[in-house]
Amino acid sequence: MHLFIVLLRIALSAIFGVAGITKVLDRRGTREAVKNFGSPERLAPVLSFVLPIAELTIAAGLLFARTTRISALASLLMLGLFIVVISVNLAHGRTHDCHCFGQLHSRPLGWPTLVRNLIFALGAGIVLWQAQARPGSSIPGALAPLSSFQWLLLIGVLAVVVAILIYSQRRQKRLPVKTSATPQGLPLDSVAPPFDLTAYAGGKSSLAQLLAYGKPLLLIFTNPTCGPCVVLFKEIKEWQESHSEQLTIALISFGTIKENFVNVARNRLGQVLLQQKREVAEKYGANVTPTAVVVNTSGRIASPLAAGADEIRELLSTVLGNSSNSNHNHPPSQAL
Repeated sequence: MHLFIVLLRIALSAIFGVAGITKVLDRRGTREAVKNFGSPERLAPVLSFVLPIAELTIAAGLLFARTTRISALASLLMLGLFIVVISVNLAHGRTHDCHCFGQLHSRPLGWPTLVRNLIFALGAGIVLWQAQARPGSSIPGALAPLSSFQWLLLIGVLAVVVAILIYSQRRQKRLPVKTSATPQGLPLDSVAPPFDLTAYAGGKSSLAQLLAYGKPLLLIFTNPTCGPCVVLFKEIKEWQESHSEQLTIALISFGTIKENFVNVARNRLGQVLLQQKREVAEKYGANVTPTAVVVNTSGRIASPLAAGADEIRELLSTVLGNSSNSNHNHPPSQAL
C-alpha cells in the first residue's frame, strides 16, 4: 500500500505537471478554453494565467513529503471544480474542446472527460486520506527497496506511458494540418452551388429560397460540437436581428434536430439548415467551422471564405459597408 501511494503521487504529479506545462506553452488556446467553459471574458486572461501556475505548484508539492497533504487537498478541490464545470457544460449540450492538456491532447467534452477527472479525483482523495492517516515519506526512500523485477516493471510502465504521450502529441500535430489550413473556397463570381436542405424550423429550404428575399446571403457553416461556433452563436442571433434589412444570414449545420436543439433553442437562432454530413460545406470548400461566405443576389460567390470568428466579423463588416454604399448609390436590387 505504501509503494502504491508513492506511485500514485508520482502519477498525479506527472498529470498536473504535463497539464500545466502544455497550458503555459499554449496561452491563447488556454484563454479560449477558459472562455468556452463559461468564464467572463474579462477574467479569462487572469484565469488562463493562474490555472497552469496552480497545476504546476500542485505537481511540485506532490513530490515532497512535507507538502503532500496540502497538495493532495488542493488537487482534490481543483478536480472537484473541473468536474462541476464539465458537468454543467455537458448538461447544457456544450461540447467544445476541453484543452485539458494544451495542444498535446485536446478533444471535445464528453462523458470520457468527466470520467477521467473523476478517476483523477479518486486518486487525489486516496493520497489525501493516506496523508491524514500517516506522515508521507520521501519518494527516493520508498523506491530504494524495490527489487530488480519491480524496477523493470516500473520502467516498463513508464515507457508505455511515454510512448502513448509521444503518439498523442504527433497525432495532435497532424490534425491541425488537416483541419486548420486556410480554406480556399470557390472563385469570386462563380455560381454558388445550389442546395435543398432540411430546415430546423420544419420543411425544406434551398439556396434559391434564401436569395428570394432580394438581399445578399451570408452563409455560416457550423457544427453542434464546435467550441468556437458555440461562442459565436449569440452574436449570430444579434446579427440576424440587427441586420435583417441589409442581408440574410443562414446557418448550415449538420446532424439531427436533436443534436442541434440546445444551440438553436438557447440562442433562438433563425434560418438554420441541416446537411446530413458535410456535403454542402464540401461543395463550398468550407473544411473548418465556423466558416462563412457571401452569396450575392445573383447567386454568385461574392467573397473569399472567412474562417474563424474574427474573420467572420470582418466579413460581416465589409458586407454591411458595401451594402450601405450600394443602397445609397443604386436601387436595392443591385446591392452586391
